[in-house]
Amino acid sequence: MRRERDATQIPENPMEGIPQTAAAAAAAEASEPPRKRARVDGGGGGAGEEEDRLSDLPDCLLEDILAHLGSRQAVQTSVLSRRWRNLWRGVRVVVIDVGSFRLPGADGDPPRFRLDRIEDFADGVLSPSLHPGAARELDALRMRLDEDAVTTNFQRWIRRALWRRPATVDLYYLPRRSFSWPPAVPLTPVTAVSRLKTLRIFGLRPTVVFGADEFPALEDLHIERCSYAHGTIASPTLKRLALVSPINGCFVREQRLTAPGLTSLRLVLPYSREEGVRVITDAPLTSLVDASITIVDTDPGDPRNRRVNQFKVDFLVAISNLLGRLTSVRNLDLTGLNATALLDNKSQEFPMFPYLTTLLLNECDIGYKYHVLRSILQNAPNLEQLRLHNCKFVGKSRRKAGQTQSKEKTSKCSSSTLSSACSSLKSVEIKHPRGEPSHDLLHEFLKEIPHNQWRKRSIDEETISIELNRK
Repeated sequence: MRRERDATQIPENPMEGIPQTAAAAAAAEASEPPRKRARVDGGGGGAGEEEDRLSDLPDCLLEDILAHLGSRQAVQTSVLSRRWRNLWRGVRVVVIDVGSFRLPGADGDPPRFRLDRIEDFADGVLSPSLHPGAARELDALRMRLDEDAVTTNFQRWIRRALWRRPATVDLYYLPRRSFSWPPAVPLTPVTAVSRLKTLRIFGLRPTVVFGADEFPALEDLHIERCSYAHGTIASPTLKRLALVSPINGCFVREQRLTAPGLTSLRLVLPYSREEGVRVITDAPLTSLVDASITIVDTDPGDPRNRRVNQFKVDFLVAISNLLGRLTSVRNLDLTGLNATALLDNKSQEFPMFPYLTTLLLNECDIGYKYHVLRSILQNAPNLEQLRLHNCKFVGKSRRKAGQTQSKEKTSKCSSSTLSSACSSLKSVEIKHPRGEPSHDLLHEFLKEIPHNQWRKRSIDEETISIELNRK
């Protein structure tokens, strides 16, 4: 006698239970013995019957539940009963994660992937034959790929998914070899991305320009560890942009940005004596509310690399010019910036930020006798919260040979105290490296404030917070 398979058993093959044609589906349904569904009202059920209230939900709710699973798990529910056989087809989210096909290595060998099952699964889930009529538009396409687990077929999967006009696309490609060049990713034609509002790409090489004609509805763009050769991002609809660790700094030196409606900007820009991507915007970003800029010097800590390098100077000046275009922000995080990047190249002052209320300076150079910090406080009249994390400063002049004393006085507010430079300041958080005192900086803030107008508290061994209450 053939033993009946338990309805809750998950098949090893993720494509098991997916009829490839309508005829096959009908035949499979006809051959399956009818399953007895429990009564929802709780009356008259046998002792061995279990209540199945989940299956009594309407299709739209069940499809929404399946959308929170990966596509592999959603497909596997098709073996539960006839009620679930085709529900996964209506799910408007496609998730392909090759990590779910990873097998542990034997005898200490590294994990391996079942490449045949990955390709069969992705081809099956995205096959046009699964949708005889017009395929439903996708809410989201998410792919997590691995260099050891995919071939060029993944580009075909992306093209097929784009024809279902997704509103969100999230593509993550993990390289395994340091010399691997990011594979190209197709994001065309325009009709396929006309609904696209959110695009996140990691480790790939987009081959299309991020422009208004190509992405007419794009609002959220995240590009991380990608090679983007076009050097232009121009979109009137773009609201949020993250450009993280671009890897094409050796041949694309400038990234021009035109996004008048941008409200959030995040930049993480490595640079060295030979390469680095400078972000340039021709007009002020007047809609910007939140901005975060991190620059990372990737040169080794060799004394020879401390000498002045023109490429580095140009990169830092470009950061300073960019800051001058972000003066509408209310929240600003800066990491790794020195005085050249913080102060205007001509005036040697920090740009005027009339709306800035919160500021984080992390591992930044706040200048000789804090002259950079004084300029910042003077030009941010509405600043309320200031965080200084592991910032660098010196107590004596390091002027170059031949430089006159008058040129050393670069800031017109160098004689003002830190506390008097910004009257709206309410709290200051100072975090310093373990073992390094912060008393000098604390004293500079508090020396002209009456004792009853401030309160100091320790957050941890490295962080001190000062709350100011001016009367």
